[in-house]
Amino acid sequence: MRKVGIDTRELAHPEPLEMATKILQQLNEDTYLYMLHTKNPIPLLDLAQEHGYRTLSQENSVGDWEIVITNNKDVVLKDLLSV
Repeated sequence: MRKVGIDTRELAHPEPLEMATKILQQLNEDTYLYMLHTKNPIPLLDLAQEHGYRTLSQENSVGDWEIVITNNKDVVLKDLLSV
C-alpha cells in the first residue's frame, strides 16, 4: 500500500482537518492516510468513519498522535503505523 503522509503538528485549526479531508477524497484501496497531529483529531475520525473509512489513532512516546485512515477492509491498521 502507498502511504500519503502529512505532518500537521505545526498547523492551526482547521488546516489539519481541511488537508486530511482533501486527501481522503483521493484515497483508494491501495492508499492510506498517515497523519501526525498534536491532538487526537476526533472530528476527522468521526467524519472518516461516517463515510466508511477505517481509522486508528494512537499516541506515541513523545505525545504526538499517529493517525491511519484507509478504505481498505483487509489491511491490519496497526501494521501501517510501522511502514
